[in-house]
Amino acid sequence: TASAGFLPSSAGLCLAWAYMTATGLLISELSINRIGETGRPGIGILDLYKNSLGKGYSAIAMAAFFFLHYSVMVAYFAKAGSYVCSFLTSAGLGGWETPAICQLLFAGTIGSFLYLMKPKEVEKVNNFLVLGVAATFVSIISIGAQTADFGALVALENQHPEEVVNAFPILFLVLVFHNVVPTVVRQLEGDRQKITTAIVSGTVLPLLMFLSWNAVIIGNVIGSPDIMATDFDPIALIENGQNGDVLGGLVSIFTELAIVTSLVGFVYGLVDAITDVAGIPSSGPVYEKWRPALYAGVFVPPLVFSMINPYIFMDALEYGGAFGVSTLFLVLPAIMIWKERYGDEQKPITVKPMVPGGKITLGSIWKAAGTLIVEQGAEKLGIIDFIHDAFTK
Repeated sequence: TASAGFLPSSAGLCLAWAYMTATGLLISELSINRIGETGRPGIGILDLYKNSLGKGYSAIAMAAFFFLHYSVMVAYFAKAGSYVCSFLTSAGLGGWETPAICQLLFAGTIGSFLYLMKPKEVEKVNNFLVLGVAATFVSIISIGAQTADFGALVALENQHPEEVVNAFPILFLVLVFHNVVPTVVRQLEGDRQKITTAIVSGTVLPLLMFLSWNAVIIGNVIGSPDIMATDFDPIALIENGQNGDVLGGLVSIFTELAIVTSLVGFVYGLVDAITDVAGIPSSGPVYEKWRPALYAGVFVPPLVFSMINPYIFMDALEYGGAFGVSTLFLVLPAIMIWKERYGDEQKPITVKPMVPGGKITLGSIWKAAGTLIVEQGAEKLGIIDFIHDAFTK
């Protein structure tokens, strides 16, 4: 978001929040209707997709789910590995490590912890780390605000709205909450008003946090001569002590804790998804028999990719946002609701539409997401650069 500037990137963040909140409500509507149709209150996100879509679309949903989760894990391993290397060097234990070895150490430590510990113990540790995330975030905002250049932050010459499109994959990715929506629907017993309030109010706080983070981080690097470079990393610049060692250290700790706490949910989500696809029970002797293979299936593929390219952090997140999130949580929910409301197959409708606007809203959601997928695909394949070069020669 740094190259776009604070105002355009914040506007883009608010737009991304509106889209993601809307599709979260669409998934809520699907969940309530499916409960009314089947009488089963415990339908998960993947079951919802499989029941709402035909074989073709459900296969796309499954592929997008695994692509998104593995992409994020690749990014996490790459970033966390760099922190492990930095820690070994600062502790005087460096000189032998490589990025690949550091990633292996991180993945092995987290994987062993999750495999050996009971879920309740993992939850307690994770909750403690979440408190650390909150504490470091507040400290970053408090200290970073003192060194941020807020005048330059909102100056018109530092706003580049033409750059904000490239930030949308990351903006959509950081606002994902959709995996927990069926659980929210179940806990609130399908109450339309309560679910709407929970989703809207529950996503406003993260939005405000991201806006604050955006202001403080960009405000502290706004004077950098490299801010418009495609590979500019404002976080790395701050971590290197441009604005003081205290702020840089806090940003590093916050990032590390955020990666660990988020990774726990991704691992459990992938384990559940693989058991579902493979038809393995989620508990019992058969599950225990396959448990080593399940965890290997979760950790090994992303670890291999991150070890091959240790600097893939941002690319992995961009691919996950552009193709995983856009497909799974923007395009497909709109298509599923369209089929349910306006399709030839008449299905019982338990709840009134939770997102207003009818066909116009649904069409705008999947068309906007589809445009992003096409645009990002063309950019990643070099088609846009090829066309630009062809017409500027």
